[in-house]
Amino acid sequence: MKKLIFITLLLVIFPLKSFSQYFNDFTKPDLDGNDITLSKLLEKGPVMISFWATWCSPCKEEMKKMQPIYEKYKDQGFTYLAINQDNQKSISKVKSFINANKYTFPVVLDLDKHVFEDYLGVGLPYSLIIDKNKNVIAKHLGYITGDEVQIEKEIKDALSGNDSKDIKDESK
Repeated sequence: MKKLIFITLLLVIFPLKSFSQYFNDFTKPDLDGNDITLSKLLEKGPVMISFWATWCSPCKEEMKKMQPIYEKYKDQGFTYLAINQDNQKSISKVKSFINANKYTFPVVLDLDKHVFEDYLGVGLPYSLIIDKNKNVIAKHLGYITGDEVQIEKEIKDALSGNDSKDIKDESK
């Protein structure tokens, strides 16, 4: 009974949103070997980090839908950062896949999966939108056609500074 009271008290004192996603800076190489640092990207504006792999069909669909959104908002400071989760054996496919699809957004490699783990990744695709103040303002697990409408709204809100400080969790 004392444990139950203690846990209840903790939840009242520290609401669940205080245990929400937090910002983790990282530097990872892009496909040309250049280092990309998340905090440097955030100096320009909000960043959507999206964890993906070449074998993940929903990941590829999300990237296809995000390319025009990235092009539309990149001059306002928005960055779509694709963080690849392929293993060492399939990593050779990544650059050819990106080039074949003419994607212009930055792509980094997370071979050790540390970034994925730091952001509590549980499946692919897994995306987070981080505002300029380093607040994680939205999370999405999975992707189905049409999700880009909600994602674009969250990006516009982040660009205008109207984003909620509560995480929008669109996990499916």
